[in-house]
Amino acid sequence: MATTLRLQRPQLCVAAAALIFILGLLFASRMRRPLSSLHLHGTTTANTARDRYDVSLQNCTAVSKWIVTTSNAINPPEAVHMILNSAEDWCVLVLGQVASLMYDFSWTNGSTHLIYLPFEALSLLPYKLATITSLNIKNIGYLYAIANGARVVLDLEDGIVPIRVGHTYLPLQADKREYQCPNLDEKEGGVIWNPYPHFGGQDIWPRGFPQSSSAQPDTQMGSTSCYPIIQQYLSQSHPDLDASYLMQNKNYEGFKSVAASALVIPRGVFAPYNSLSTIHQYEALWSLLLPKTVHKRVADIWRSYIAQSLFYLIPDACLMFTPPAVTGHITESPSYEDELPLYTNSSYVVNLLIYHPMSFDTFEEALLGIYELMYQSHILGKDDVTLLGHWISDLKLVGYEFPKLPKKASLWTKNVHLCIMFNWGSTEYRTRLLLSYYMRFFDAITLFVEGEHVNHTYIHSHIQVFHVKTRNGILQQISLELCINQVVPNTVSHLYISDDMFINITKMSGLYLSKIWFIPLSVHTFGDDSTFHDGWNWWGYSFNGHSTQYERFVMIVKRLPQDLKQVLIDKVGFPNRIHGHAVADIVHIPNHYASDVTRVLKHVNSVTDLFCEIAVPLAVDIAQPIGREEMEDGNLWGWQRTQSPLVQSFVDTRYYMHAMKLSTRYGADIWCKSMNNQLSLLV
Repeated sequence: MATTLRLQRPQLCVAAAALIFILGLLFASRMRRPLSSLHLHGTTTANTARDRYDVSLQNCTAVSKWIVTTSNAINPPEAVHMILNSAEDWCVLVLGQVASLMYDFSWTNGSTHLIYLPFEALSLLPYKLATITSLNIKNIGYLYAIANGARVVLDLEDGIVPIRVGHTYLPLQADKREYQCPNLDEKEGGVIWNPYPHFGGQDIWPRGFPQSSSAQPDTQMGSTSCYPIIQQYLSQSHPDLDASYLMQNKNYEGFKSVAASALVIPRGVFAPYNSLSTIHQYEALWSLLLPKTVHKRVADIWRSYIAQSLFYLIPDACLMFTPPAVTGHITESPSYEDELPLYTNSSYVVNLLIYHPMSFDTFEEALLGIYELMYQSHILGKDDVTLLGHWISDLKLVGYEFPKLPKKASLWTKNVHLCIMFNWGSTEYRTRLLLSYYMRFFDAITLFVEGEHVNHTYIHSHIQVFHVKTRNGILQQISLELCINQVVPNTVSHLYISDDMFINITKMSGLYLSKIWFIPLSVHTFGDDSTFHDGWNWWGYSFNGHSTQYERFVMIVKRLPQDLKQVLIDKVGFPNRIHGHAVADIVHIPNHYASDVTRVLKHVNSVTDLFCEIAVPLAVDIAQPIGREEMEDGNLWGWQRTQSPLVQSFVDTRYYMHAMKLSTRYGADIWCKSMNNQLSLLV
């Protein structure tokens, strides 16, 4: 039990003299070495304070786990008392919230893993952030901890107390492995999910969760492999709820299922976390900054959404929620007016951030772009953009290393124009996910989207978007023709792919850019109907009950200009030999073959509608009948796509794997993992 030390006037004078002495030293030296400790006992002399400073600097810089909290009283927060009296190897940083407050250290028994920074000391620290007024003082505390060696930071609010489990207070998860996660896709749960029901918190939701999304269907659980760089420890008896709920539910209950296992939130899905008790690993320390132009009950929620919007740039990063691991509650009562932006803007902010533009070369630029977007959207103030600039500068000053983005590929992709076809329309999530990876490889990208009324304003201006009508990809040779007729500087060819595939970019480096890349699936004898009965069901398909695809194919070939037909005769062996159908979801066309391919496709479209799987091989047969790069089939269908070893085998050994549905959690996870593996090979 901590004891309260009542300071008499002479003791106050001695303590104040010690504080003035230390602050004077710090100011005179211009804080070249950041202050590591200001321990103010009721009877501390200046020399003793200086000695304790040296000891604390040595001890606290030797540990990598720091707790940052605040106090407005002379007694320590209960959590600090508990942790320092345990065997935990944490350094505790307490920030004074009140000017001229003398802190009671008599209960510490000489512990040198406790650092107390008086309010007056904060503005003297050598950080640009320290010159800004009216900011959350925790921001300075985060910097101070990082400057003195923190690689893990627990953001802990005064009044929140860890629950002891065995020999530890904090169930720190610090490795990449399989974790439980909700099975979500674009149609189930959208881009935001409420974790509280999983822990027995029925009919409640986290502060900052859009109320329009609070009615959430039961979700099946699966697993995913990731690294929880941010871990939210839930409060058992007082879950973090918004003021609107608390006003209507005076006698709410806490979490009932305290034995529920921790879970992680899938990439591309958001869940608000708060600043009450949250672990930040080194890879997430950049995300600690709390905005200053909004109320603190709003600032930590906007911070959480901003952080999650950039997880896709950090391989394997994810957000974890643990079972209730803390108790207690904040002292002040939440106000509906203070939280009003959460009720009106949460859903808007999530959609704004997950679909934000992508034009940056460094992680810092990406983070700054998010803040500027929030300012332009009237969510944050201009001062927050300035605050972030100082934050980034200070982090670099104290030696923090931001996540590294892979360099632009120096592979064959540098000279190739990439065209992506969205057969069934695009969603902003899938588009953003695709571009976040492909933009690291390809300088020139064009998107083709089924439909006309799709908002793509979030896409960077240098990426072209065409709205096409291909009958959901059936006639995607229309898009292919547009793709290969684009005049793209500094490119030698065009790679046309559908959105639902993985391409093995590193394996493709062995193919020649001067050749057409093609995947033929069948060879037939023209005029012999029996050879077209090869099990491919689409030969008999007709549009609106008219002629079949086979009949249309025969009609188109018979009407070919004589010079084109002669190529088939001389080079392919027509009529005894002709390709029937082939993969149309991936084809590579060099510039010098583009005009020949275009001519055939224009002929096809002028005669009748024809499936792309038939039109494309006809064009390829005529444009480059011999010497092509013929890739092996990488298609998996139906149940095959659920066989993880088979899918992984195709991803590892084939030039491509199709169809990989990014709208499903399984598809998105394996696609991201495989693309990350390719990015890691770049030099």
